[in-house]
Amino acid sequence: MSILSFFLVVLATCFFWTAACTAAAVRIRQPWLRRLVLVVGLLAPMLSLLPFVAMATVLEFIAHLEVSWFSSILTLFIAVVIGCGWILRSGTQPHGGGWSTVPAAKWSVIGLFTLFVLSKSVAAGVILFMNQAAITEAEFLQLESASLMTTHLPPVVSDADNAAELYRAAAQLIEDDKDFVSAPLDDPKDPAVIAILERHAPTLDILRRATARPTCRFTRDYSRPSMDMVLPEIQFLRTAARLFAVSARISAAQGKADQALSDIVCISRMSQHASSEPLLISGLVGISIDSIAIDSLLAVLPTLKKQDLGLLKEDDLQDFLRTPLSLQRNLYGEEAFGLSIFSQFGSGQLNAGELAFVLSHEASIPETFSQSTAFLSPTIMAYRIFLFHFDLAAYKNYLHTLQNIAAQQGPYARKKTVLEKIEKDLGVHRYGILTSLIAPAVGKAIERLARATMRHQAALVAVAATCERLTNDTLPEKSDDLVPEQLPCIPRDAFDPEHTLIYSLRPPGAAIYSVGPNGKDDGGPTRPNDKTQKKTDDVGVFLLIQPSLPADE
Repeated sequence: MSILSFFLVVLATCFFWTAACTAAAVRIRQPWLRRLVLVVGLLAPMLSLLPFVAMATVLEFIAHLEVSWFSSILTLFIAVVIGCGWILRSGTQPHGGGWSTVPAAKWSVIGLFTLFVLSKSVAAGVILFMNQAAITEAEFLQLESASLMTTHLPPVVSDADNAAELYRAAAQLIEDDKDFVSAPLDDPKDPAVIAILERHAPTLDILRRATARPTCRFTRDYSRPSMDMVLPEIQFLRTAARLFAVSARISAAQGKADQALSDIVCISRMSQHASSEPLLISGLVGISIDSIAIDSLLAVLPTLKKQDLGLLKEDDLQDFLRTPLSLQRNLYGEEAFGLSIFSQFGSGQLNAGELAFVLSHEASIPETFSQSTAFLSPTIMAYRIFLFHFDLAAYKNYLHTLQNIAAQQGPYARKKTVLEKIEKDLGVHRYGILTSLIAPAVGKAIERLARATMRHQAALVAVAATCERLTNDTLPEKSDDLVPEQLPCIPRDAFDPEHTLIYSLRPPGAAIYSVGPNGKDDGGPTRPNDKTQKKTDDVGVFLLIQPSLPADE
């Protein structure tokens, strides 16, 4: 049963009401009462439609929704004004006599009121049917969400292969240490930092055993993803990564290159564990931890000596640098998370405060008004009937487009065109209240993924350049000198696929970078700890020749 049929029934109901009131009014002898009934018969249908017109106007011109039903409701309102006015006028035209000779005097009052009641009942039935259909669809979304989420979870493994409990054990040790929480882990030469690492040597051992396990699956109710889901362990992994980073730098300063590189590999595995949960926030935390691993590697490389050359060729380090980052699983989980929100929103599980927040921030409806029960109850039903289906379809289409983009292996420059078009469309056409609320955060994640991928590629070149330095006592003058002894080829720039990564030898080292999302060479990344240089849009690394263990950021 479509919304068009509802509009037609509403139109018929308005006409029957005006006709019934007109037929009753012409039979009334008191002039004032006759006029009152005629006015009520004419204005009541219009007044009953005004809230719909007002809401459609807000959605069209304030919320700027693509589907607002403004034109349809305005057309219905105009049709009611014209039709009811014509019925009243034609029914009250005298034919040479008094009120007993007007056409409406021959109309059956009982028959017209019966038709009005029947049509109104049909309209109410249509409303209830469409509302229940939307609720059923919303409730089914919870099953779809749970299925999508559990499909992309890490596999169920035995406790001996699951790193989750070891991470929890390490987190408990750190949480119980008040000095650790307040200590800045930014100077590997600070005696206080060294003391903390020595005190937490057992914690690091636990973390190393955790990263050696193939799977990390924390116990959560993924069958019912919701906005209330808490992920405390994911944030702890960032702290653990910083602990590993300081440990790696101290080991490098002490000449323990094997331990330093091993800790960096542990950070990379921790990144994979963090991003294995099918949520976008987990994927982004994984990328953030991966960035800590890259920064730590860049700090350790200048400290390596000739006898450490073999360490750079080991599979674990090469796998870390060559394994591409991905958010595809996380985007599927994000779709499931969004479907769960749609399910709660559509089935009425969101409380009044949460719904008022969405309406006031996304539909620009005053919060004091949107919190009132008299406003919320009909608004929830109206959303389910008129907007829910289109909002949901827009969200699914948006996520599926992003999932396809994330799955593509081509350069980011090609993806950027599609992403910019999507962002432009979202800015001009708001496809739904919830879609507009959820969508903007997802597109930026793909750009962040591309940036992280370019840092990986730049770090791979930095390792190759370090191998060249350890072999020939100097960094190569240009990147082509690394081919084919150190690299089969120089990686392409994902932001400028016509060119490879830029390699620029400059004191006190070499800048290896991509031109970044703007597609222009802005001079490359800044030197470590150089606060005088402005940050640019370029994405890459700066490889130092001499050891310098900068602060971990």
